[in-house]
Amino acid sequence: MKERLREMISSFFISVTLINIAILVLGLIFRPEQKFGYEVFVYPLIYGMIGVIPTLVINVNRELTVKQVVIRKVIEMVLIIVLLLAFIFGGLPADRANIPAAAGVAVSVVIIYVLVTLISWLLDVRTAGKMTEDLLRFQEEQMGKSLE
Repeated sequence: MKERLREMISSFFISVTLINIAILVLGLIFRPEQKFGYEVFVYPLIYGMIGVIPTLVINVNRELTVKQVVIRKVIEMVLIIVLLLAFIFGGLPADRANIPAAAGVAVSVVIIYVLVTLISWLLDVRTAGKMTEDLLRFQEEQMGKSLE
């Protein structure tokens, strides 16, 4: 449970950082004339929280195969896209003006999700490498002590 919470917090902060970049890029593309107040700083936090919801909902307590992990990740990503599009565009009419922005949001969610997954994986690989090094060092120390 503690490890899962740490993973979710890490994913949240990585997501929020990437969401800020996506908002900047999408804003410059679709609405460069629009200016905001300080209240917009809360939106990346909200979007990051929405992005964590599928991870909370799809909770598996057993080891998954690679195929199952990929399917789970795809389902999570689709849920995030649906939740964010509903949150962002839920009250707006489905007209031609909103379609490019909605497509931009969906594409940015895919990119952010892939990047968060990749960054998390790289951090896990680094942690596993460090743990392996520590374990080997510990084993060498124990072998040296048993030879004495």
